[in-house]
Parts: sequence; structure tokens; C-alpha cells
Amino acid sequence: MQPSLRKLASRAVQLGVFSLCLAGSAQAVQEGKTAQGHAYVSGGVSESEQVYLHARRDAFSLWVVTAAKKTGAFLVDVRVTITDAQQRVVFDAPLDGPWLLIDLPLGRYDIEARLGGATQRNTTTIHPGDHHQAFFYFPVDAEVSPERGQPLPGSPYDGKKP
Repeated sequence: MQPSLRKLASRAVQLGVFSLCLAGSAQAVQEGKTAQGHAYVSGGVSESEQVYLHARRDAFSLWVVTAAKKTGAFLVDVRVTITDAQQRVVFDAPLDGPWLLIDLPLGRYDIEARLGGATQRNTTTIHPGDHHQAFFYFPVDAEVSPERGQPLPGSPYDGKKP
């Protein structure tokens, strides 16, 4: 096989594997709409889920991240509640992974994350074209999996220290 054909075949195989990862991830993450119709997706425990979520992040105005304070280990079952400026709850659910992507309309929002007896709060204001991140690091004993690879470029875990 000629070098250019070999390179093309190799790239086709890589794209096929990437597509399978995306397809498998779509089934592993939690996707839905809030009562007000705002799209959201949560997950990010596995590398394939992270790839899937990372590829979709530009379609959402807010990215919530939960992790252990000392290690940066992923956390699940953190309950996230988001309220708007009129104190209406626009999202309230436990997360299936460390990431929540939600497409909120313009406005001010209070974000509360609860794990066990610990509660943390953050506030953000979504402007036209915004993509905000809210980080919640909890003081829990959790270890990073040895299988966890390098963070994706632009990932909230890329170079961040808890």
C-alpha cells in the first residue's frame, strides 16, 4: 500500500473508532430537558463520555464540574440545583458524572451543589454567546483512577489545581 493510502486508511480507522466512542457515549450519559425546556446532558465518568461531552460543549451556555478537592477525582451523585433571578428552580437533579452541560437563556443564576452534608454555591450571569464554567470541589477522600488519561484540551481538568 502506498504511504498516502496507508495514512488515509489509518485516519479512516481512527475516525471509525472515534465515531463508535461517540455513539456509545450517547447511551451512557444522561440527557434531557428541564421543565422549562432547557437542554442538558451530564456524565463524564469514562473517557468516551468526556470525548462526547467535550464535542458538544459549545452548544451549552453553562458547564458545571464536580471533583474531589485534593485529588481532582471525578464525583457522581452531586445534587445540583440552579435557580434563576426570580428564584425559580430551572434544574434540580443528582449528576451521573462530574460534568453537567446545560443551555440556559440569558440571565443571572444561582448554582448550588450538594454532596453529603456539604453545600457549595456559585453565581453566574449568562450574556449573549457566553459559555460559563462553575467548579465545585468537595473535601472528600476519592482517588483518581489509574486508567484516567490526559485531560482533553480545553477540559476543566486541563492544568487546573483543586
